[in-house]
Amino acid sequence: MTVPQLPDAATFTRSVNRELRRESDRLVPWFLANMPAYYFRTHAPAERARHLRAVISGEVLSGGQSATLWDKTRTTVTRIAPAGPQALLEHLAERIDDNIRTSRLYASLDGRLRLDTFLLDPQPAVGTGSRAMRQALAAMESGGHLDPRHRKAFIAFLRGAPADYVEKFDPLRAARHFALARELSGRDEVRVELHILAEAFESRLVVAMREPPRSRLLLQVARAVAAEGLDIRRGYSDRFVLAGGDVSVVSLYVAKDGVALTADDPAWKRLRLRLRRVKWSVPGVWDVLTSQHGFSPQEAELTAAGCECVRQFLLGQRPYAFSSYNVTRAVLKHPAPLRACLVAFAARFDPAARLQLPGGAEPAEAAAQAAVAAVEDEVARQIFTGLLTLWRHTRRTNCYLPDRFGLALRLDPGVIEGITGLPLPDGEQLPHALFFFTGPDMRGFHVRYREMARGGVRLVRTKSPEQLEAEAGRLFGEAKNLALSQQYKNKDIPEGGAKAVLLLGPGADATLALKSAVDGLLDLLVPGEDGPSLPGVVDFLGREELVYLGPDEGITPEHIRWIVRRAGERGYGWPRAFMSSKPEGGINHKRYGVTSLGVLEFADAFLREAGIDPDVQPFTVKITGGPAGDVAGNAMLQLFARYGDRARLIAVSDGHGAAYDPLGLDPGELTRLVAAERTIAAFAPEKLSGPDAFVVAADTPQGAKIRSNLHNAVVADLFIPAGGRPDTIHGGNWQEFCDAAGSPSARVIIEGANLFLTAKARVHLEAAGVLIAPGPSANKAGVTCSSYEILAGMAMSEAEFAACRRRYIPEVLTLLRQKARDEAGLLLRERRLSGGRTGLVALSSDVSAEITALKDAIGAALAREVPTVADIAADPLLRRLVAEHCPPLVAARFFDRLLATAPASYLHAVIAAHAASTIVYAEGLGWLSRLAGLRDLMNVVRAYFATADTLSGHLAVLAKSRLPGRRDIARILARSGRKVLCQAALALEGPYPGGEATGGERE
Repeated sequence: MTVPQLPDAATFTRSVNRELRRESDRLVPWFLANMPAYYFRTHAPAERARHLRAVISGEVLSGGQSATLWDKTRTTVTRIAPAGPQALLEHLAERIDDNIRTSRLYASLDGRLRLDTFLLDPQPAVGTGSRAMRQALAAMESGGHLDPRHRKAFIAFLRGAPADYVEKFDPLRAARHFALARELSGRDEVRVELHILAEAFESRLVVAMREPPRSRLLLQVARAVAAEGLDIRRGYSDRFVLAGGDVSVVSLYVAKDGVALTADDPAWKRLRLRLRRVKWSVPGVWDVLTSQHGFSPQEAELTAAGCECVRQFLLGQRPYAFSSYNVTRAVLKHPAPLRACLVAFAARFDPAARLQLPGGAEPAEAAAQAAVAAVEDEVARQIFTGLLTLWRHTRRTNCYLPDRFGLALRLDPGVIEGITGLPLPDGEQLPHALFFFTGPDMRGFHVRYREMARGGVRLVRTKSPEQLEAEAGRLFGEAKNLALSQQYKNKDIPEGGAKAVLLLGPGADATLALKSAVDGLLDLLVPGEDGPSLPGVVDFLGREELVYLGPDEGITPEHIRWIVRRAGERGYGWPRAFMSSKPEGGINHKRYGVTSLGVLEFADAFLREAGIDPDVQPFTVKITGGPAGDVAGNAMLQLFARYGDRARLIAVSDGHGAAYDPLGLDPGELTRLVAAERTIAAFAPEKLSGPDAFVVAADTPQGAKIRSNLHNAVVADLFIPAGGRPDTIHGGNWQEFCDAAGSPSARVIIEGANLFLTAKARVHLEAAGVLIAPGPSANKAGVTCSSYEILAGMAMSEAEFAACRRRYIPEVLTLLRQKARDEAGLLLRERRLSGGRTGLVALSSDVSAEITALKDAIGAALAREVPTVADIAADPLLRRLVAEHCPPLVAARFFDRLLATAPASYLHAVIAAHAASTIVYAEGLGWLSRLAGLRDLMNVVRAYFATADTLSGHLAVLAKSRLPGRRDIARILARSGRKVLCQAALALEGPYPGGEATGGERE
């Protein structure tokens, strides 16, 4: 075989150069004539030369190739390709997960070339005293673009821009951006503007917002523009990192068929509505409805939300059949019946559609039912049937509000049985009300068990699609069970139980998701001028609702501040009451360790019941939930403060790792981690002392396995689950908490975390000899504290609360401890009276059920007998009961204010909660309920509290006497005197032997 001879290098070079020169001679004039003038302002000469070389050598125009050019730092990338309808969208899709700081988007004037440059974070900032900064300021001031009063603010604004922005400075553009940043300060809405330019062939479309999504924003905007058939001639996006939150400004120069877009064009009106929601929407699989089947973005969003909500109620029957993938696939195959379902929804809830349907929604629903009945695919048919059921049980929706942040549905709880077709299991309560939300990478439920209810908002983050699918499978169940647990927990306070759980997709922006859900909730709570709902919200509920929120997992102080501020902006009646644990104007749960206070009171009482006196005897503790957690971290600090070295904390595990030391983990090191809000994986190994002690991180399979099993393996006197996912210990794995002989690894379990143990696990572990205080009893102090914060919000202004907080907060903490001691004492007393045959878990449920039932009955009686605040204020006993519920400060200084501010329903609930819990804790299970079956309930309540003064008089006389054993007699009277006197007042005591009447005086 003949080896080909290599060409002469000089000859080869001349040939290549000749070809490049020919292409250069042809393309350079074209490039200079066809690239927009602004391209040459935003790219330095070296960049332009590099771009042109890529066009030539890459045969972009001659060969239809594309080129990608990165800079040395891999933070600037330019994509060059032949122009086409999808070229820009393809370039943006490639950058979908990148944090784009700046973009410059260009199409050549003849429509042949697409050249898009992206600056990715991190980008250097410009120096305050740099030459570029000085020149930029001079250009602004000399051109009259900057008010001297705003010079310092403008410098801060430029400091938030990348250096490239200042080095290639355009004063007119900067003035527009600075004005937008100032106008958007403290606002969450998206600003969408159309600027009509002097040139008739294009318009400037501006989309600006604070706290933008970190990715996908530019792609979302470009897709919306392209969907209206608009060409993007050129465009720019900039993100400014500012103290009040990042600001993004997207400016696109658009045309339609070579003509500028105008404000009266229907395309602009549709586009404006869509872009106002671009911050709050994320592309997903349902977008195919828009791109391939002609559905509107709003219809695609409603489909996604409706199918997910319906799926939540069907998953329990056939989890695999109703997986996300199966539901999506089945529904997308049947666009016609889906459209019929959406028409039925619009017929009920779209104000414009209702005006055009004189026959009402029934014909549209009948047509949808007929279309659904013809669907052969069982999964699709059940989903469509579920959608129609969901629509019928929807009482309000914000779907047709133009500026909504997300989609919200207020549901009648009958939707549960309506969609499943099954009755609730025996003994299970139906919630009072449900809300369902969807938003940017978020779906969630708010469930409440009474009209006036309280409970936290929990953010559940996921790291992978698989985890998202798993967590989605139990989303409604988690929200429902947590709300029900809260209902049992809220026995001592006016509010019933509620909980919101928001499930976030991988990489979701937690703040955007939370804002979307909360604002959607406010859309359905804020009344209009002429009715209980906003204009644009078709109302099938017919009354106002009060909903209260609180912090739970994932909620930050900034979130709390925003929620309260937003409620005030939206006109919610009691904005300070809408969210508890406000950093400045409330009682911060983490700072004061309020939940842990109650947990420790139960731990103290239950350890004593187990034969350990923690005041004198050492004991060992294991905890799930790390030093950074609210309940776990504060439980550690309170254990050390209350018991000193008698409390030996030997095992701690959290989501990041685990630590074990049989001699006790160093209290100083744990205190350091709590103060720094560090996880247990940061525990210093040199602080370990015992044999076999270790610290592991959960970032390896072995470390994760050790972490997940530590709470089972380590033997301790006391176990406090103060963190972890629900159902960690369940009916299928509870044996892992015991040794081979069946002995449990802890004698006492105090549930600081909700639902860490399932009901079956509790039953088995109690049978094994564990003393268990379930969450509804043990960790009620947090929500009780929130209730007292709301009471303060009704009685005091923010300034008054700030002035009184040093007195008010200790008073509340004292009440929390007392209420925990009262319930712990009752549970242990009732267990002893049963001879140990009735478990503490069952007793906890019985106590909650009895107090809650009595609360409801007393509240209903009060609503009938004293329906107004004036009626309550005129009744001395009822005034007294309200005052007794209040911390002393409110009762002494702000009581009349509370009566003037609080609605009657709230005061009814205060009286009912105080009366029911006080009597049951003092007199035990069954006594008040039994008397309520014999006499009018309110007469019993009045008689019981009226005896207080009589008993106090007897005890005062006794204290002054010289009667032998008077202290023991006083203790007996204090313990049982009210019961006897109340029964006597109700004529239930009968005559004494010898004919003396009960309660009669002796001569």
